[in-house]
Amino acid sequence: MPLSSLVAGLVLADLLDIAIPSWPAVALLALTLAACFVRSRFPFTLSIAAFFMVWGVLSMKPFLRPVDALAAFIRDRPVVVEGYVDARVEGAAHGGSRIYLSVDKIAEDDRKYAARGRLLVYVKSGRPKLFTGDRVCLSTRLRKPRSLGVPGEIDYARRLAYLGVFETGFVPEADDMVLLHAGTGWRYGIDLLADRLGDFIMSVEPGTEGGVLKALLLGDRGDLSEPLQESFSRSGVNHILSISGFHVGVLFLTLFNGLYFLARRSEWLALHVRLRQTVLFTSLPVVLFYLFLSGAAPATQRSVLMIFAAVAALYLKRELDPVNTIMLAACAILFTAPETLFDVSFQLSFLAIWGLAVLAPPLSRFVAAKGRALRWTLLLFTASAAAILATFVHVAYYFRRVSVIGLVANLLVVPLMGYGAVVFGLLGLAASGVGEAPARLLLHLAALHVRWADQIVVYLSRAPVLEGYAPGRLDLLLACLALFVITFVSSLPQRVAAASLLLFALILRAVPASSAPESAMRIYFLSVGQGDAALVHLPAGKWMLVDGGGNATDTEARVGPRVLVPALRALSVRRIDYLVLSHEHPDHLQGVVHLAAYFEIGQFLASPLFFRSPDTQQLKWILTARGVPVKPLDPEGGPLQLGGALLRPLWPLADSRESYTDANEASLVFRLSYGRSAVLFTGDIGADAERGLLARQAVEPCSLLKVAHHGSRYSSTDSFLAAVRPAAAVISAGYRNTFRLPAPATLLRLQRQGIRTYRTDQDGTIIAICTADGTLTITTPLGHFN
Repeated sequence: MPLSSLVAGLVLADLLDIAIPSWPAVALLALTLAACFVRSRFPFTLSIAAFFMVWGVLSMKPFLRPVDALAAFIRDRPVVVEGYVDARVEGAAHGGSRIYLSVDKIAEDDRKYAARGRLLVYVKSGRPKLFTGDRVCLSTRLRKPRSLGVPGEIDYARRLAYLGVFETGFVPEADDMVLLHAGTGWRYGIDLLADRLGDFIMSVEPGTEGGVLKALLLGDRGDLSEPLQESFSRSGVNHILSISGFHVGVLFLTLFNGLYFLARRSEWLALHVRLRQTVLFTSLPVVLFYLFLSGAAPATQRSVLMIFAAVAALYLKRELDPVNTIMLAACAILFTAPETLFDVSFQLSFLAIWGLAVLAPPLSRFVAAKGRALRWTLLLFTASAAAILATFVHVAYYFRRVSVIGLVANLLVVPLMGYGAVVFGLLGLAASGVGEAPARLLLHLAALHVRWADQIVVYLSRAPVLEGYAPGRLDLLLACLALFVITFVSSLPQRVAAASLLLFALILRAVPASSAPESAMRIYFLSVGQGDAALVHLPAGKWMLVDGGGNATDTEARVGPRVLVPALRALSVRRIDYLVLSHEHPDHLQGVVHLAAYFEIGQFLASPLFFRSPDTQQLKWILTARGVPVKPLDPEGGPLQLGGALLRPLWPLADSRESYTDANEASLVFRLSYGRSAVLFTGDIGADAERGLLARQAVEPCSLLKVAHHGSRYSSTDSFLAAVRPAAAVISAGYRNTFRLPAPATLLRLQRQGIRTYRTDQDGTIIAICTADGTLTITTPLGHFN
């Protein structure tokens, strides 16, 4: 009851974003004490449930209504920040890192101010040798975390708030952070040891296997390549790369069996000591030390707490109930750190172990195979199935896809990684303190198992994954209620009826909406930051994507997998029938390259001037390798009928390609019309291209204008706007971008022409609905998360 009430209060505070005063908790506590003297249990049960629910709401107040001292120093110019590293530095696959600082001083204009708060610093390149407790200094611009406002987006600002972070900073290089003095204390020592062990692993196995071993043994995924992580995710075995209960269980059992084996060799110990209990208690400090060595992730905390509970139960000769042990571990974590409930790894870890405790036993009853090896294989299969079923909805909610091949992958990868690589790897790390030669041999053996597992993972990752299911928060609640009913409803008929009803509701909500053609053309101007990406749902039900967003100042930006693909999955887009690219600049190209490589594409459309830059040559290679047809769009070739709409290319002219020295001026310009509605896409053209279009009399009035070049003052001239005469215009720009776009002059020209203007930096994703009779409806239902 206390745990469920606390969780209810936490969820209520998160959903409603509410904060209440403290006096209701005091009143309810007094009421609970008074209820102890009442014979009936109902008043006590009701009051204690209400108390813990209120406690849950109150415990979220520091995160939802923080005292934010750093907000006063948000500027358009850098400030000097001093503080202590308060968590282990996190490496990133692209070569950067993330550092959490406990800030206590900020310097500005040669004056120092006391300001306390937690700051997340993104390092673009490099991973500084910093450890918990180090005092550092850096110059950075403070920024408020702000989500983009695209479909399927997780509230990133809220996620950071639950980590105590309300501002972020950025430095280009790791050397931009200055170490003032080294840290002290046990956390500093453990971080230093973890770093040395990680360096030793990479010196023994400097390739892919070393990166996997660091993730398996130390919880450090900074040296894992993104393609390999993608393969593990698609294979449904991504959990093996995180330090979880499985890893801790393997460590505990290996340590217990090894120590017990050695202890039994001593006759004196066998006669004078209770070996099993002594070895159990001897193993616990090592497990606790490994918890901190591996980073103390929520999943690791859960498993260590459950091991301690199990050992205590054996010592006290008490029966151990798996569900009660799980709830005890959850109470220990949430009562001390309630915000952990909203950590993805916490949710998936507890749901997986809950599924193993509740769903695996009834499933295993069907396993009646003869032979130890076959029975063990089938039991592992049922355990994998139970974990997948328990986490299915949550995995689909957070990652927008579920791997069914994981049922097979777990049978092959878990033994290789868990009982092979983890055991040999941990023995190798332990041996590194004794002798380098045996440690290297053990790590080589661990790497051999990793290499075999990687080959299996890469092969199985080619299997299709379930991507059409996009659950919401209500689905998460229904899934948890189903597990709750299966666990706690004692009557079998009532349990079956309630669980069936909940599962039926989940299935009913999972049925995709009809994909029948609609009598409108719908355009999603996706808020992808300082870039362009417009998704068009054509009247015949097909999908067109115009540009894919990106970052003009960062060639390694991952807009495609982090922003674009989740948005497409949230909108139930499984295939892009027409992929259109306006020109070759990164803020339009990067997302297109990712989609071309990993998404199902029907046809690629571009201007005849395409494939001239090195980046577009890479795209050409991807399209050729995947057999995607390429259709050049030439204004002289006439319009195309695409999905019930008419696409008319207007610019650039193929016969004058040598005159285009600027890729912006050579942007693809086209008119997409449906009945009396028309949308003009202008890429990043400037005044010269606009004059060329006017000279050719290629511009006609339209319903909606996608403003050129993110609202640059060198585009959208008065004469061009007068010829287009749109009812509304959309500007795609990043919030407080360094280019200061859209330009005030452009906004003024749009205002003088009486054109309603929408901006992705202010409105988030913009949805325009164009009907055949010329009606234009524009909404901004997503907006930016505040």
